[in-house]
Amino acid sequence: MNTLRKITPFFRPIMFGVAFLGAATACWGQAPGGVTSNLSVWYKADLNVVGDPIDAWNTSGGCAVGYQLTQGVAAYRPCLKAGDMNYKLYNYNPRVGFDAANLTWLENTSNSPDLYGTDGSIFLVSDHDITNATGLSYSANLTTQRIQLKPTFRLQTSTGLFGYTADFTPPTEYPVNSAAMFTIWGLGSGAMHRLNSFPIACSFCGVPLYNPSIALGLHVGRNAAGAGGEYLDGELGEIIFYKGPLTTAEVDLIESYLAVKYGITRGGNMGLDAAYNYVSANGTIIWDKPLNTGYNNDIAGIGRDDASALIQRQSISVNVGESASVGLVSLDASNASNGNSFDSDDSFLLWGNNGLSHQTDFSDPISFMNLPPGIEARIQRIWKSQATNFSQLVTVGFELSALVGYMPIGNLRLLVDDDGTDWSNAVVYSDAVLDGNRIEFAGVTLNAGRPYFTLATTNYLTTPLPIQLLYFSARPAESDAVQLDWATASETNNAWFDVERSWDDMNYESLGGLPGAGNSLTRLDYRFMDRAPLPGTNYYRIKQVDLDGAITYTEVRAVTMERSGTISVFPSPASDVVHIVGLEPEEQLAVELFTAAGAQVTLPNNALSEGLFDVSTLPQGVYLIRVGDRVTRFVKE
Repeated sequence: MNTLRKITPFFRPIMFGVAFLGAATACWGQAPGGVTSNLSVWYKADLNVVGDPIDAWNTSGGCAVGYQLTQGVAAYRPCLKAGDMNYKLYNYNPRVGFDAANLTWLENTSNSPDLYGTDGSIFLVSDHDITNATGLSYSANLTTQRIQLKPTFRLQTSTGLFGYTADFTPPTEYPVNSAAMFTIWGLGSGAMHRLNSFPIACSFCGVPLYNPSIALGLHVGRNAAGAGGEYLDGELGEIIFYKGPLTTAEVDLIESYLAVKYGITRGGNMGLDAAYNYVSANGTIIWDKPLNTGYNNDIAGIGRDDASALIQRQSISVNVGESASVGLVSLDASNASNGNSFDSDDSFLLWGNNGLSHQTDFSDPISFMNLPPGIEARIQRIWKSQATNFSQLVTVGFELSALVGYMPIGNLRLLVDDDGTDWSNAVVYSDAVLDGNRIEFAGVTLNAGRPYFTLATTNYLTTPLPIQLLYFSARPAESDAVQLDWATASETNNAWFDVERSWDDMNYESLGGLPGAGNSLTRLDYRFMDRAPLPGTNYYRIKQVDLDGAITYTEVRAVTMERSGTISVFPSPASDVVHIVGLEPEEQLAVELFTAAGAQVTLPNNALSEGLFDVSTLPQGVYLIRVGDRVTRFVKE
C-alpha cells in the first residue's frame, strides 16, 4: 500500500485506481514540473522506496497508483545510495544503485494499465557506466509499442517490427557516473529523443534489426528475463511516465524540475538559446539563458516548487570540474540533511559560471585589477546568479579538488559584486571555514543587485590562488595509452608532481610522479604516460607538492577510452571487495594477482566469484590484476 504524501488543499485532486479514465486525466495534485495531465507513474529515489536492499519502489504520483516495482529475490535487490555518497554525482540526492555483478533489478511484469500508449513520454535520470546496459524497457503491447533506454548510448522505440533508434555520445562536460536526463516522447518515426534537453538525431530509422527485444511490463536495471539481460551497472534517480501527448512547453517544465533537482545543465554548456531556459511550474523563467549570456556553464540551483514537490536546499553542478555549491542558509552532507526552510513557494536561486579556470593567470591582468582594498588577486572563474522570489542568506562552498594554492584559508575571501567587471565595490566575505572537502563562506547575500561572486586572496604570496602553470592537457596516445602534458612558467619550492587518476571524478589514486625543479623562473615542460588507462572515462589531475609539504591541485581533465578488450576494477581504494569489469566467465581461472613490485600473490580459495574479488585478507598496498595480456591495478586500504 502506498503512503500518499499530504496534498495541499487548493489542488483538490480526485484519486482513481489503476485504470485510466481517458486523456488529460489529472490524478494527483503534485507532478513533475506541475504537469499533472496524463501522468502515469513517478518513481523517485527520495520517496516511497521500501527496504534497503530495495524490495519495492512505489510511485509517488500519477494515475497508476498500484503499479509497483518489486524484487522478490533478496540477492537481486538493488541498494539505496544516500545523497551524501559521492554527492556531486547526483547533486546531494539519493538514487537507486544497480550492480551488474550481482544481477540486481526491479520490475512489474503486468501490462495493465498501459503507462505509455502510442504518444506518451518517459523521463529517466540515470548515469551510464556499462556499455549496452539497459536502464529500462517497457511495453504494454509488443505489437504496437516497444521502448528501451540504454543510458550508455542508445534510446529505442518501435511500432510493430520497425525500430526507431537514436544513438549518442555523452558530452564530455559531465562524468559517466553522474546524473544525466533522458527524454523520449512518441513512438516510431515520430518519436523524439533528448539527452540533457538536447535533441538526439535518428541514427537508424525503421531498421528492423534495431527493434527492441523486450518483454511485457516495466523492467528497471536490466532488460527483461529471456531478452538478453543487459544488466545496468549504475544508478537511477527518477523515472516518470506520461500516457498521452505533451507539448514542448510541458516537456520544458518537467526537464527544468529534473535539471534543478539533479544539477543538470539543460542543453549542455553549448545550449545557449532560450529553448534551454529553466522554467518553474507556474511558468516563470528562473534561469534566462539569453539574459545570462557568458555565464551559462555548469548551471545549478536551489528552490522550492510545491506543485512539483521540489525542495532542493543545496546544489552543485554534476559537470566535470565545477566547484561551487550553494546551500540555503547552510551546506550539509546531503539535501535531505539540510533542515532549513524556504520562506515561500516558487522561490529559486540559480547560478552558472563564465567557463574560465579556478586559477589566477599571470598573463591576465584583469585578475589583479579593480579589486577592493586589501584584496590582491582573484581567480578567473566568475559565477552569476539569478534570484526569483528569493531573499534568504546562503552558504557558498568551493570544492578543494578544483582549487589551487588555497592555504592558509584565512587569506581567502568571497567577493560578491554588482557587475562582475569592476570588483572595487564588491562586498567582501571573510571567515572561510574548512568543511570536509569544501571551503565555505556563510551568511552570504546573492540577489539581483549583486548577483556575481568569485574567490579571492588577501595575500598573493602566501595564499597565491594562481599556480605558475601554463597548461595541463590529457589525450589518448598510441598503444591505448593516455598522454598527460603540462608546463610551468615558474616554480617556487616545488618538490614534485604526482599524477592522479579517478574513474568517477571523486576517488583518486596515484599513478606515479615526476620531480619538480625546486625553484625556476623559466618555462619547464613535463610529460607522463598512463600505459593502462581504465575502460571508459578517466579523470586526471596533477598534485603539486612543495618542499614544505604544502599541496595544490590542477583542474581535472577527462579522457574517454574504448571499453572493448580491457578490464578494470572498482572501487579503488577498496577494503573488502572489488568488481572486475570486462571479465568473461570462462576467464575466471585465468586471473593472476601481483604486488606493485611484481611478486605474484597466491589467490585465496574462493576469492573470485562472478566477477567479484574478495580482497579483505590482503595486506594494504597497490596490486596488479592480470588476465592474459590485460592488466589493471587497485589499491587495498
